Amino acid sequence: MTPQQRTTDGLSTGLDWPALIRAGLVGLRLTPDQFWRLTPAELRLMLGQDTGAVPLGRAGLDQLMHAFPDPAAPKSPETGAVSDE
Repeated sequence: MTPQQRTTDGLSTGLDWPALIRAGLVGLRLTPDQFWRLTPAELRLMLGQDTGAVPLGRAGLDQLMHAFPDPAAPKSPETGAVSDE
């Protein structure tokens, strides 16, 4: 069960509290006190809505490096070596 925001005529009316409470009390078998002590992030995690981000892999890193290349380092005119400045 994944409660969504309720909409009426396409306008958001906020969280679907009846569905959230039902998910917490019936689906997760929490007591009312346990339910109301949860943060929204904890409730999302318990409902399986927030499984976490996938770590950046090599392919993702390569895409970022291609999209945002490092600027070329300045070279010394005398030696042709990369300058530390």
